Amino acid sequence: YQGVADDLIHAGALITVCNRFEKMPLDYCSGSLAARLHELAVQTGQDVQQRVEYRDQSWMTMKTRSRDATMSRHKGIPVAQLNLHNKVDATPLYEVWRGKWQGNTIVARLLAVRECSSRVTRDFSEQFPRLRIFSHTNIEPVLGCCVSPPRLIVVSRPAELGTLYQVVHGAQNAVVVDTARALKFAIDVARGMRFLHSFEKNIPNYHLNSHHVVVDEDMTAKLNMADAQFSFQSKAKIYHPQWYAPEALQRSPVVINRHAADMWSFSVLLWELVTRDVPFVEMSPMESGMKIATEGLRCITPPGISS
Repeated sequence: YQGVADDLIHAGALITVCNRFEKMPLDYCSGSLAARLHELAVQTGQDVQQRVEYRDQSWMTMKTRSRDATMSRHKGIPVAQLNLHNKVDATPLYEVWRGKWQGNTIVARLLAVRECSSRVTRDFSEQFPRLRIFSHTNIEPVLGCCVSPPRLIVVSRPAELGTLYQVVHGAQNAVVVDTARALKFAIDVARGMRFLHSFEKNIPNYHLNSHHVVVDEDMTAKLNMADAQFSFQSKAKIYHPQWYAPEALQRSPVVINRHAADMWSFSVLLWELVTRDVPFVEMSPMESGMKIATEGLRCITPPGISS
């Protein structure tokens, strides 16, 4: 059992999380094993004095607790440890590169920041640990980030089959999306969103659409936390308005009901899975966004499908 416990702690398991009986893992250990696990937890940066009560979910957004009690222990992946060798995509928000980190294949997003001020760096350092969610099957976490002004880099795992958009709309021709598989994707996304909605604080600017959901090798759909936007990134432009709720296009994110807006986006994704069509594909994103917000443009329910 000691080997299993060692592996769990190295993977980020906390020794101070209580169960419903108010017992911590060390309370079930004795002698040298308890001392060994306590020492290992201290070495890996856990705050062993900070007791995590049962049903307290604040710890779920971090892989480990660091000595400063504010950020994860991977808050500063040195840029020199990243071997980036292949640029695979570019958007107005970031460039996407493939590479290696600690011998593992990774995807790195190099954020496009006009001015990397001390405030931007601080906000980045405070917000990215909330994207490191390792505790749910349907969440693809951020592994870590490089805080090396002027470079801010988000590191995550590559998706084996790409995004849900690519799988559904034929970029991955080897994948057949039948009704049963589409239903499983929908359930996976619903479970992931339910988990995100269980937090007291919402994940920063995660907008649900098929571009922001990835599919792994066992055909599990996962919400990709690397696609969340940070507070300092421009909110003046919306890149996938077809999935947005009308109120999300009309008003500031701070004044809308985010849960209700996410439900709208989920309904568009369901429509996408049923029809295998891209929402409003005949229009430009700007045109569709304007008509959704001001003219009542909506997805048309296919015949034979309950509305």
